[in-house]
Amino acid sequence: MLAGCNNPVFSVNEPTRYYSRSHYRRGNHPMKPKRVLIVFTTCCLVLAGCGVNKSIHIADGEIVDSGQATVNGSVRIGAGCEVRGNCQTVNGKVTVGAGSKVGGLRTVNGSVTIADDVAVDDDVGTVNGSIRLAKNVSVDGDVGTVNGPIACDAGSTITDDVSTVNGSIHLARTEVGGSLTTVNGSVELTDHSRVAGDVVIKGKNRRGATKKTIEITIADGSIVEGDVIVRDSKRQVTVILTGGGQVKGEIHDAKVVEE
Repeated sequence: MLAGCNNPVFSVNEPTRYYSRSHYRRGNHPMKPKRVLIVFTTCCLVLAGCGVNKSIHIADGEIVDSGQATVNGSVRIGAGCEVRGNCQTVNGKVTVGAGSKVGGLRTVNGSVTIADDVAVDDDVGTVNGSIRLAKNVSVDGDVGTVNGPIACDAGSTITDDVSTVNGSIHLARTEVGGSLTTVNGSVELTDHSRVAGDVVIKGKNRRGATKKTIEITIADGSIVEGDVIVRDSKRQVTVILTGGGQVKGEIHDAKVVEE
């Protein structure tokens, strides 16, 4: 039995909009409101009549006319499905089979894994977990994590931004219509990936903290159309340009290594 829920409870219209985008722009640490947010989201899902303590499984080829939501359970969408709404959970992973068409995909504590040739008609986001896009995945929105890596395989497209706070970003032959943003993670663009906007390193180099060098690798003919921007000039950032990788804009407050 499907645990349906027609009303979207939380959204990632910005890269990890579980907290507001302005919160990140001010350089605030996202952990402070997280417990309150998780409790609030869980309560909203319960009040909305969504499933609790059970997983949702949509069989191969099935068409579902509404979004799906649960608490303390996973969401598994089979191959060749169509889900006309967002799928979301608290404390569970989200997986989508090959060739499916879905709305947004969101979880608070769990990974999001998307198979080949999937079309996502909204944002993809998690707070604590990884995001993995296989080949030829299209996302009509943002892709974002707070604590976890993001990886996209060849042929994928993301119309808006890609962001993480504590996690790496790896893109292989991937088109990003917006910008890439990180705070504490490395960025690697390979196999002719293209970022239409900027690569932005946010956050401050806190006193007494270990000085970690953040590496931005642009390789194999990949291109950043905009700038590489380091918000805090005291942070150690290295931009590695190799195999014909290019930054067409300017590189601000970062060491540049050309190989």
